[in-house]
Amino acid sequence: QKMLNAIGVTLKGDDQQLTGKPLLKRVMQKWLPSADAVLEMTVMHLPSPKTSQKYRCPVLYDGPTDDAAAQGIMNCDKNGPLMMYVSKMVPTSDKGRFYAFGRVFSGTVSTGQKVRILGPNYEPGKKIDLNVKAIQRTVIMMGRIVEQVSDVPCGNNVALVG
Repeated sequence: QKMLNAIGVTLKGDDQQLTGKPLLKRVMQKWLPSADAVLEMTVMHLPSPKTSQKYRCPVLYDGPTDDAAAQGIMNCDKNGPLMMYVSKMVPTSDKGRFYAFGRVFSGTVSTGQKVRILGPNYEPGKKIDLNVKAIQRTVIMMGRIVEQVSDVPCGNNVALVG
């Protein structure tokens, strides 16, 4: 109890009956909440999309660095051409449907917008693995919560349906 007072942790209810490893775990959760620590570390140490995309553009984009797409990525321009990378297909509660989860690097993605989808076998100048589709829904995923939004500007993560 003396040590808990020294670090400013107070245990309530059933927590006072814990011993050993469960007690240590509860004290650490109260003293150093990991969610707050990770969020603060992310905010303090990771650069913003506007800053990081300037020097990451050559890694993100294979085309010429002076075209509209590259400039949109470098400047994190919400009015530039839509450039998005889908990193994961997340299953939905509807059987056989997926969210295309990814990061918007340039432009603004919105519900109803027609987009060109370049698949993994796409080759520039050819129509192999190139599709044009309309986005049915634009959603933001926050843990288990999925919230539908009308549009998402560059620098953000988004999930698409359609």
